[in-house]
Amino acid sequence: MTVQLYKIIHLLGVMMVFLGYGGLIIRGLLDSDNKKLRVLGSVTSGIGLLLLLVSGFGMIARYGGAYSYVEGWLIAKYVIWLILGAATAVLNRKPQLGMGLWWAILILGAIAAYMGVMKP
Repeated sequence: MTVQLYKIIHLLGVMMVFLGYGGLIIRGLLDSDNKKLRVLGSVTSGIGLLLLLVSGFGMIARYGGAYSYVEGWLIAKYVIWLILGAATAVLNRKPQLGMGLWWAILILGAIAAYMGVMKP
């Protein structure tokens, strides 16, 4: 696959993660115990995280050694990916934390975007 296709898949993953977390956060803010919404948000964000991981490693491989898997900006993105993965469990177990996680997830997304674009 080309780098451009990996980028499209990566962006789709980002959209799915934020869409899924948005649904989970809104469910928590509405004090709803809607199981369908919880499952939909969890599955959407989970598939999005998988797409992010696969496409991210695919892009690194396509750049052919231009980047090491242990560069600082990549380690930051790995940590953000792990935190976002844990956010699903937190949102499902403690939905009242949704407002704080709303901003935390947005900030993590901005940091990940900065790391991916600027590669400091």
